[in-house]
Amino acid sequence: MASPGDSRTDHTEPVGIIRWATFAGVCVVALVWAAYSVGAQNGSFLTQDFGAQYHLAEITAHGAIPLVDFEHGWNAGSFWVNAALYAIAGGSPTAWYFLWGRLLGAGLGAVLAAAIGLRLRLHPAVMIALALGVLLLATPLHIKYTICLLWVFVLLPTGWLESRPRLAAAARILLPALVFWQYVELAVLLTGASGLFELFARRSASWRTRILNCVQLAGGFVLGLVVQAVAYKLVWGLSFADFNRQVILGQTETHEGSQYAVWNFFDLPTESGRFFVLALYPFALLIPFVPLVWQRISDSTRLVALAGLVLVVVPIRRVDNPHTTTVSALVLLAVVLAVAELYERRTSLAAGVRAPAIALPLAAAGALWAAATLWIGFGLQSMAGAVLLVALAVAGAVLGSTFLRGAVAAVSAGALVVLGCVPALASVDHLNDMRRDAKSFQVTDAITRWAGPEYERCSGGTREALVMPNYLELYDTLAITNPTPYYLFHYDFAQYEDVLVPQLEDGSIPVIIETMPLHTPQPWLTDAIRANYVPCSVVRIEKQATTVTIWTHKSRGRVEQRDLSVRGGEIVATR
Repeated sequence: MASPGDSRTDHTEPVGIIRWATFAGVCVVALVWAAYSVGAQNGSFLTQDFGAQYHLAEITAHGAIPLVDFEHGWNAGSFWVNAALYAIAGGSPTAWYFLWGRLLGAGLGAVLAAAIGLRLRLHPAVMIALALGVLLLATPLHIKYTICLLWVFVLLPTGWLESRPRLAAAARILLPALVFWQYVELAVLLTGASGLFELFARRSASWRTRILNCVQLAGGFVLGLVVQAVAYKLVWGLSFADFNRQVILGQTETHEGSQYAVWNFFDLPTESGRFFVLALYPFALLIPFVPLVWQRISDSTRLVALAGLVLVVVPIRRVDNPHTTTVSALVLLAVVLAVAELYERRTSLAAGVRAPAIALPLAAAGALWAAATLWIGFGLQSMAGAVLLVALAVAGAVLGSTFLRGAVAAVSAGALVVLGCVPALASVDHLNDMRRDAKSFQVTDAITRWAGPEYERCSGGTREALVMPNYLELYDTLAITNPTPYYLFHYDFAQYEDVLVPQLEDGSIPVIIETMPLHTPQPWLTDAIRANYVPCSVVRIEKQATTVTIWTHKSRGRVEQRDLSVRGGEIVATR
């Protein structure tokens, strides 16, 4: 692997058998993961977003003319790809989703991550880290977002492609054109990211070459647009005005600034087990742009970081785990690559870091930059937020690494403190939210409130009762004691039949509070209860979907039996 931060664009080191073997292993793991991570799709699948894509794939396969869904970026080519996958799957939603979502989503994403490692001659351990990160953490939901990984794989400023100028020029022209046919949104964002890289991040080419590269990228995007417009005109007779309404300006009129949400770091959605990805995303997104890091990472890592940065518009528009996770693969790759490169240069890095006399004010300046970038970028409820986030991140990285010189370490330290505080404080806040919102004893509290008075009526003052089989907190909330040594009604509870049945018969257990059916049927126990006890009260708590039966021993004499229901905060007779 070339020394991080240097300006070389070619890697002459052979790939080697170990890296190839690692890559092959990743391919096998990705295939197995894709197969075993997909379940049989049921009816609800066809009513969701994935189901909509399945239906569009089906009608396209039967001859429908695909146009574009600008909100999600789907374009004509993507529908044709989906139609081909539909045909390969034989119309099966499960097989189609395996191909479109799992195999060509996270599976291909992991393979592309390892392929990037091959091109950069990374250590096999780093290649594995990249691939597993894509499979298990920053997982593209489907084929659309593997395009992002394919983009950086093709345009990495290193290796055989850069040594062949004509081939590199062709790639910069054709790739945006092809991506435009697939996904308009990604074509716009990734072309912009590569343009930013050429203008502000590439160190291995002259200004003339970099400007020419930008022209080629823009030309490729325009080529995709023009060819598609002409194709629709010639093949289907669609006027340019109609094409414009479908593909360009007309579609944007239905999406106003309100579609962009405010990213509240300390009140993030927690509906998914991947909350930690959501909490870490802003922190990880900006790490490569901290001046000290930016100064020492390679041009290839800079391209990956910029591509991940411009995709911030996706999770800002829809703040949730699926949208954040699916665009985080490039962010993950950038962080892993940066860490690997900084580790490789750890000796020279330590030697180059000096603390200036005014370190504290400089650290405060770095903290201010990081805080402003986060607050403005994630706080504005408009497209301007994403634009300003990209502008502030790139400006801080470029200007800071260029002009700070000896002060770069202090400024970067301040920035890293602020960035690190975001996921740390968000995690503490998350735990507090869960503590407040989980309502761990909600059912127990409801039973105590509504069934408690019935227990007092049925028990005749005794404070001894057996709670079965769950909500053992009732012993505390009702201030009762268990007259038996038994609490857990597990699958082999029948071993206590000889001891417990005599107690049920002789009244040693005066009251039984049945909170729910037994997990494992125990006919001997339920038969003994019905033979020796009377259901004094049945309380149906509808909000918690819980029915509580209070049984009193027959030896206690005749009792008034009630059947009650709790509805809308009131208790009424069921019948």
